[in-house]
Amino acid sequence: MIRPNDEHSLAKKAQSAFAEAARDVIARARAHNTLVVVWRDNKVVYLTIAQAEQELSSNENDE
Repeated sequence: MIRPNDEHSLAKKAQSAFAEAARDVIARARAHNTLVVVWRDNKVVYLTIAQAEQELSSNENDE
Protein backbone atom coordinates (compact mmCIF):
# COMPACT_ATOMS: atom_id res chain seq x y z
CA MET A 1 0.00 0.00 0.00
CA ILE A 2 1.28 3.48 -0.88
CA ARG A 3 0.78 6.05 1.84
CA PRO A 4 0.65 9.75 0.86
CA ASN A 5 3.18 10.68 3.56
CA ASP A 6 5.58 7.87 2.68
CA GLU A 7 8.91 9.45 1.72
CA HIS A 8 9.13 7.02 -1.21
CA SER A 9 5.72 7.91 -2.62
CA LEU A 10 5.43 8.80 -6.27
CA ALA A 11 4.17 12.29 -5.41
CA LYS A 12 7.23 13.01 -3.24
CA LYS A 13 9.56 11.68 -5.93
CA ALA A 14 7.87 13.87 -8.54
CA GLN A 15 8.07 16.94 -6.29
CA SER A 16 11.76 16.30 -5.69
CA ALA A 17 12.36 15.97 -9.43
CA PHE A 18 10.56 19.27 -10.12
CA ALA A 19 12.59 21.06 -7.43
CA GLU A 20 15.83 19.67 -8.86
CA ALA A 21 14.81 20.80 -12.36
CA ALA A 22 14.02 24.28 -11.02
CA ARG A 23 17.46 24.48 -9.37
CA ASP A 24 19.03 23.47 -12.71
CA VAL A 25 17.08 26.18 -14.55
CA ILE A 26 18.18 28.80 -12.02
CA ALA A 27 21.81 27.66 -12.33
CA ARG A 28 21.65 27.93 -16.13
CA ALA A 29 20.08 31.38 -15.94
CA ARG A 30 22.85 32.47 -13.59
CA ALA A 31 25.56 31.00 -15.83
CA HIS A 32 24.18 32.76 -18.92
CA ASN A 33 23.05 35.95 -17.17
CA THR A 34 19.43 35.55 -18.29
CA LEU A 35 16.01 35.72 -16.71
CA VAL A 36 14.02 32.66 -15.68
CA VAL A 37 10.94 32.20 -17.85
CA VAL A 38 7.82 30.58 -16.37
CA TRP A 39 4.22 30.08 -17.42
CA ARG A 40 1.78 31.57 -14.91
CA ASP A 41 -1.89 32.48 -15.20
CA ASN A 42 -1.95 31.71 -18.94
CA LYS A 43 0.94 34.00 -19.78
CA VAL A 44 4.73 34.07 -19.93
CA VAL A 45 6.37 35.65 -16.88
CA TYR A 46 10.04 36.63 -16.57
CA LEU A 47 11.68 36.30 -13.15
CA THR A 48 15.04 37.50 -11.95
CA ILE A 49 17.28 34.85 -10.48
CA ALA A 50 16.56 36.22 -7.00
CA GLN A 51 12.79 36.01 -7.59
CA ALA A 52 13.07 32.45 -8.89
CA GLU A 53 15.19 31.40 -5.91
CA GLN A 54 12.72 32.99 -3.52
CA GLU A 55 9.78 31.17 -5.12
CA LEU A 56 11.63 27.85 -5.08
CA SER A 57 12.56 28.31 -1.44
CA SER A 58 9.00 29.27 -0.55
CA ASN A 59 7.60 26.24 -2.39
CA GLU A 60 10.06 23.88 -0.71
CA ASN A 61 9.14 25.29 2.72
CA ASP A 62 5.44 24.72 2.01
CA GLU A 63 5.97 20.97 1.68
